[in-house]
Amino acid sequence: MKLIFKKFDWILFIDVLLLTFTGLLFIFSAQLRTGNPMFYVAKQSTALGIGIAAMLLIISIRYELYREYTKYFYFFAVMLLIIVLFFGSRVRGSKSWFDLGRFAFQPSEIAKIAAILYLAEFIEKNRYQMKKISKIFSAFISASVCIVLILLEPDFSSASVFVPIFLGMMYTGGLPKKIINFAIIFFAITLSLPFLEIYLMINNFSGFLIKNFKIIYVCAILSLTIFVWFFIKFLRFKVTFKKYKPVILVVLLGIISAISISGYLKDYQRKRMIVFLDPSLDPLGSGYNILQSRIAIGSGQLSGRGIFQGTQTQLGFIPDQHTDYIFAVLSEEGGLIFSLSVILLYAVLIIRGISIARNASDRFGSLTAVGIVVMFSYYVILNLGMLTGIMPVAGVPLPFLSYGGSSLIANMLAVGLLINIHIRRYTY
Repeated sequence: MKLIFKKFDWILFIDVLLLTFTGLLFIFSAQLRTGNPMFYVAKQSTALGIGIAAMLLIISIRYELYREYTKYFYFFAVMLLIIVLFFGSRVRGSKSWFDLGRFAFQPSEIAKIAAILYLAEFIEKNRYQMKKISKIFSAFISASVCIVLILLEPDFSSASVFVPIFLGMMYTGGLPKKIINFAIIFFAITLSLPFLEIYLMINNFSGFLIKNFKIIYVCAILSLTIFVWFFIKFLRFKVTFKKYKPVILVVLLGIISAISISGYLKDYQRKRMIVFLDPSLDPLGSGYNILQSRIAIGSGQLSGRGIFQGTQTQLGFIPDQHTDYIFAVLSEEGGLIFSLSVILLYAVLIIRGISIARNASDRFGSLTAVGIVVMFSYYVILNLGMLTGIMPVAGVPLPFLSYGGSSLIANMLAVGLLINIHIRRYTY
């Protein structure tokens, strides 16, 4: 035990504690106007205590032993995701929580950790076969099961994190670059159709164009694909039609996916896309959140308005200010100095995670660390991008900073895995 604490990653642990205690401070401030801010602080502190205990338990067992049980972790997480669809509590339209009285539990948080461990074990076991389509497809299915079950809740924000985790771990595990290129083409085609349709709508293009845009879009994409093929032949590159067929297949799958997503978008999802493109179109409706967060961030200036003194915060203008928009509270009351300090703490978290991935004693540990780093990076980038308007609005929390017991406990488990891998980077 003494050897464990001697090799303990104190930099990572202290960094995470600083983020969490900063979160507790601004959760208190964000809920000060309700008259009972300690209620949320107490619940978050309880989750922190549970999270630290779980982290220490994770650290006490050699992480190599987890490799033998990754399938059980994964299937347990999948079962929870299935059960919550039938017996879960509905919050904001999503049936994604187990209500345990004083404590609510979100199984998708545990599913992320289970999926990372499962993918790490799968990629390591098949390290010399990861270029085979069958192995890539098997890994894709394992991630897709979680994504589909979470989308059925529906909870798009929680489901979306599995995509970068999957791509990041597969790339590190030896996925050919052409597969990554195919994935980029697929997602570019899939996401561009709904965004382009809404862009045409809010910019008052002709009704004929908007009504027939799906047909025009499909024809344009297929024409571009054919043009690229003839252009390659014109340049006399040695690319046969057999090698080009996968590109055509990916394009067709992207078109099918794009049409499906465009047809099944819910009203609130369309509003979020409109907000991303131009929040001023609906300043009192769907654009309200992002505009208020921008005002709060800008009004903080260099040194902030002072702790508990933010007008946007204390008057309740910032929505969800103790969860998804807590950085806006921090920026208003702490200013640029506090904001940059928190961003620096996140940078330390990511850099330490990358270092642990590089220095892990085996491939399983390295891949696990990569998955965790990608998860944290995705949430930080998406949340901060959402607040500043450079990324679409998505209900994702800031790790350790936002209020949320399930999220905090899951994040502490992830940190426990990182520290475990760091401690055992050398055989002892």
